Amino acid sequence: MTQISEAQRRRQSSLGFLIQILARRIDQEMKQRLAEIGIDTKIFANLMLLSEGDGITQRELGRMLEFPEYYTSRTVDILVAKGLAERRPDPDSRRSVLIFLTSKGREKTKALPSIISAVNSEYLGPLNAKDRQQLVKLLQRVARIDEHGDPNL
Repeated sequence: MTQISEAQRRRQSSLGFLIQILARRIDQEMKQRLAEIGIDTKIFANLMLLSEGDGITQRELGRMLEFPEYYTSRTVDILVAKGLAERRPDPDSRRSVLIFLTSKGREKTKALPSIISAVNSEYLGPLNAKDRQQLVKLLQRVARIDEHGDPNL
């Protein structure tokens, strides 16, 4: 019989450790699958959010994704350079621009739900439907994400 040390037990029950391991694995899988359609994981979250409703400011986009402003600016620059999004003047504010998906960007986002579903199935596969729902609800509560999918900042 193999005994595990107290240090191993702490590590194996550490939320941070477990989430880091899982995040790295999921990130690698997402990188591979997104690369097949020419998308980088750096812009994935931006595309997902914009596909739900574009025409938002760069600041709103960053706030919703919990990214610093400089990072959001860089990812929007990438989206624009790839022809996936465009900046348009905000009619309500001369200092702001609104971010919109282009037709090319909209086309790319059509493949995202099946990729997400495949990765979710791969990692949630060992769980039954009830356990999957429970896990997602618990993670949403821990991450303080409300029923609309927005972080409670």
